[in-house]
Order: sequence, then C-alpha cells, then structure tokens
Amino acid sequence: MKQNTPSASTDGAAHQRTSTKRIWKNLLVLAVVFLVNFTAFRALQNLQSTLNSEAGLGVVSLSCVYATMVLSCLYAPFFIHKVGSCKWTVVTCLLGHALYTSSNFYPSWYTLVPSSVLLGASSGPLWTSQKGAMAKFNGVFYFLFDLSGISGNLISSLVLSTGRQDIGKGEFCGARDCGIRPENNWTTHYHLTNSTNMSYNSTGFQLDGKQQVIVYTLFGIYLSCNIFAILIACLFLDKDVQKKPSLVSEPMQMSQHLIRTLKVFKDFRFVLLTPLIFMFGMTYATVAGDYTKSYVSCVLGVQAVGYVLLCYRVTSSVFSLLSGHVNKYVGTRSLIAMVALLGYMLWWQPEETAVASIYLVAGGWGATLADWQNQLDALIGVLFLNNKEAAFAGMKMTHALGSAMTFAYSSAVCTGVKLFILLAVLAAGLVGYGVLEWKTRREARNNCHTRSLEELGDQNRNSKALLGVDVLVERETSL
Repeated sequence: MKQNTPSASTDGAAHQRTSTKRIWKNLLVLAVVFLVNFTAFRALQNLQSTLNSEAGLGVVSLSCVYATMVLSCLYAPFFIHKVGSCKWTVVTCLLGHALYTSSNFYPSWYTLVPSSVLLGASSGPLWTSQKGAMAKFNGVFYFLFDLSGISGNLISSLVLSTGRQDIGKGEFCGARDCGIRPENNWTTHYHLTNSTNMSYNSTGFQLDGKQQVIVYTLFGIYLSCNIFAILIACLFLDKDVQKKPSLVSEPMQMSQHLIRTLKVFKDFRFVLLTPLIFMFGMTYATVAGDYTKSYVSCVLGVQAVGYVLLCYRVTSSVFSLLSGHVNKYVGTRSLIAMVALLGYMLWWQPEETAVASIYLVAGGWGATLADWQNQLDALIGVLFLNNKEAAFAGMKMTHALGSAMTFAYSSAVCTGVKLFILLAVLAAGLVGYGVLEWKTRREARNNCHTRSLEELGDQNRNSKALLGVDVLVERETSL
C-alpha cells in the first residue's frame, strides 16, 4: 500500500495539472469568443437609439431582444441538451448575433424586429452554456469580456467620425429630452437614399450616399466579427466530456430543470435580491439607450458615442479585474454612488463645453456597475451553492426583464421620468439588500459566528474548498 501511494499521488497531481490547463484554455478561448462577438453587438446596441430612432425602432428592437431573452432562460437547459453540448450551443447561438447584425443593413420593422426576437431566443442558452458566473473566474472573464465594449466603441467612433457630425444632435438634451429626432437618424436617411436615384458625381457620393457607405462599412466590420467568433468557437473550444443522457430520461430531467429555475423565485433570499438585479438590467439599458442619446449624441453627435462609452468600458474592465480588492474598501457604498450619479444626471444640463463631465459620468457608471456585477455573481454563487445553474438562470431572466422594460418605454417618456423610475427601483433594491443582510447576520449569530453578505461573497471568490474547484469548475468550463 505504501509503495502505491507515491505513484497514486503523482498521477493525481499530473491529472490536476492537466485539468487546470484545460480549464484555463477553455476559459480564455471562450472569453475571446465573447470578446470578438460582442464587439459587434455591444457597439450596435449603443447606437440603436440614435441610428434607428425613427418611431423608436432601435430601442423597440432592443426591447424585443431582452424580452425574448427572459423566456429563453427558461428553456436554456433543454436547448443545450437537444444540441448535445455546450460548445455547439455557443456556435448555434452566435448565428443569431450574425443575423441581427445583418438586419442592420436594411433597418425596418420587418427585418430588425424579427432578428431581435431570434437573437433574444438564443441569448439565454448562450449565457447559460458559457457558465461565466463561476465566482473564482468572474474577474478574469468579465475583464476580457468588457474589452469587447472597448474595441466595438472604438471602431464605431473611428468609422463614424469620417461622416456627418450632426447626426443625433438635438435642442433639448439631458433630463429634458422628451422625444426622438427622426430628422437626423440613420433610418430616415436610409429610406431617403433608397427611395431616390442617388448617383455619383465628380466628388464621389453625395452627402447621404457617403453616410450610407460609412454605415455599411461599420456594419460589415461587425458582421465579420460575428463570423470570426463562430470560427474560433468551432475550432478551439473543447466538446463536453459528459455523455449525452438517454432519450428515455430526457423529459423528466428537462422538467426538473424548469421547475428548479422557477422555484428560485420562491426563495426569500432571491426575492429580496430581485429589485437589485432588476435595477442593474434597467441601468445597463439606461446607459446604452438614454445616456448615449440624451447626454452624448444629443450634445456631441453620434460619432462621440463610441469614445464616451470607450471610457465607460475601460473603467468597467479595470474595476472588474480589481473588484475583489476594491470591494474590501468600498462594499455597499458603490450603491450610494449610483444614487449620486442619478441625482447628478437629473440636475445636470449637458452642453458641448461639458465634455469632461460627460466622460466622468460614463466612467462612474462603468466603475459602479462592474463592481456590483461581480459582487452579485459571487453572492448568488454562495447563497445558492447547491442550485447554482437555476439561480444564475433566474438572475439572467430578471436582469433581461429590467432591460426589456426600460427599452420598451424609452421612446414614450422623457429622460427625467426614466431616471426617477430607475431611482425608485434602486431604493427598493437597497431595502431588499438591507433586509437580506440583516437576516444573514441574525442567522449567523444563531450559529455562533458572524458573517455579512460581503464576507460571504469574498469567501465565494477566494475559497477553493467552498466551491469544490477541482470538480465543479472542471464541469462548468467543459465546453
């Protein structure tokens, strides 16, 4: 027995090293896939409220994306099971992104909205299959993922800066913005240039024709990103090591997945966190739709949207990577920072000379959202350790519902009203989090030890023993 022990120990160490390399390889490849693919989607999302503002087409399409995503989270496990592996689920779902990008070449209610529905239908399985909510790797994955916002926004600004500089500008900006500006958006110019006979002259395209070519170039770059991401996923992601369950047991297993996901919403801990998760979905939509339209393009033009959100994404990436350290000193105070940002946006009237303020507010949102994204992921991971997949699916559903609702009424009410609604939901989220914190501390005292929600989140991020990394992470990164 003693002679076999060193050999067994050596084999175990070798297996662990191989397993660790495989985990990191799949994690990094998956992060690159998401980086390249979302370079296109995140930049297009930020431009929808301006480039396709006619009758609110852009924000309605985004509302369809997130509303459908809410439902897609319910059948995500069934979809992954039918496809056969998480790897091919990722590949299949990326095709929905490519279709959505393609529909922007001819933006209309008959192209953009249906492609948005298909994109939302594939979003739930895509995010469920990537298992990006592993607490140990949250910072690494979201750091690389957030680079997609940097690259996408940089591309959009560089390309759009070569065209017209007044698209998206308006007379009433900030919280006073109460309507769309169809006279200066890409949708209207598109239909104008395609309903008349545009021709070349000695100087090349006329103004509208030139703008059309510039936007086509931008969309072509983004479509290339979608296709490149699909190729990377096909070639470099590992296929699942688990065998596909038998068809006999499939209906019972899929129904169990669905029931487990729905049961999460009955758990008082998840109920208390729901307003906070919902608020983050609303905030992302507010930054992508209202801030870009009412505070950036309204003042500086659509070409500035990418540069401003480049600042937002850089800040978000840095704070995602440093969230574990930052949270030790900041904690829940970052939620108070959100209240301050909303109050400032309600009071502030942006002007062309206030460029620094526009960038600072964007950076503030990037920092606070990144910090709390990682905190929530870690907290959900430790509170629902035995039901993580269902809990994260419920979180994605709630997040998507918040974004869908915000995009749905975006073109119907003034920006100031939308900010007040967001502020009210944030207040409800603070109350829910406070109650959960109180309950957690009371239960901890009854068990003769004191732990706050922040301490539990830190433990989830840093403890290999708590997560069973050697087994759990191996399973969750197997693609």
